[in-house]
Amino acid sequence: MTSSDGFHTVRVEQVRPLDPTMRRVTFAPLNDGALPHERPHGGHCRLRFPGHGTAPSRPRAFTYRRWHEDGSFDVDFVVHAGEGPAARWLRQARPGDEIGWRHGGAPKICLDRPGDGPTILVSDPSGLPLMAALAERAHPARQVELVLLAPPETRPDIAQRAGCSVAVHHQPSAEAIEAHLRRRAPGSNALVFAACEASQMRRFRRLLLDDLGLPRSRVVTSGYWKAGLTTEQVDRAKRRADWFGDDLAIVDHSFRESGVVSSNLATPTK
Repeated sequence: MTSSDGFHTVRVEQVRPLDPTMRRVTFAPLNDGALPHERPHGGHCRLRFPGHGTAPSRPRAFTYRRWHEDGSFDVDFVVHAGEGPAARWLRQARPGDEIGWRHGGAPKICLDRPGDGPTILVSDPSGLPLMAALAERAHPARQVELVLLAPPETRPDIAQRAGCSVAVHHQPSAEAIEAHLRRRAPGSNALVFAACEASQMRRFRRLLLDDLGLPRSRVVTSGYWKAGLTTEQVDRAKRRADWFGDDLAIVDHSFRESGVVSSNLATPTK
């Protein structure tokens, strides 16, 4: 079934915990004709969960953690005790449940070409599905580091390519991540992609650009959520030019020159 606003129905095929903080849900579209021709791992889509009463909830954006050959796809959710539509739905999700889905596009960057320096992915649990998707498909010649602001029990599920090594570093605080960046980023051709809470994202961005002097073309940032704001408030805030802190025109040109940005520069709106 397709709605007037382009949403299709997907059915839950499987729900399984990845660790105490993350849960993976496998969805299958009911209509094969709704499947996009290009199915990018790490791309984004919108899911619409049941709302209160008869009113549907506002669609939320999520990352395609992985596509399967049969057209089904995985979405990894952060487990928390919130009362938003997604959190409520996740706590009781079962195979056979149906929700609305609309395809989005490709991830903001891709790492399938060789790099000339370390690639440092900085994330909290909200950005982990994208970072894991990027890391497990990185070119074998890339030196990939995944720096997590997450508890030690958060275990990234990364199926690494032959010859590709991904170093995972759990850090207990934003200060610890800054110390890691000070050690690894200066004096190198590092590419840094940070996807996390908006205030922390800006903090890391200022460090990389202002203190460490990395070129703008080597720093990409995305604020996935904002402490103290509801999902609806975050959606409105993301329409402001200063939300991500990136001039997308500059990022688009500079990263296309280096072959890092995908053919569809899509801004994740998680």
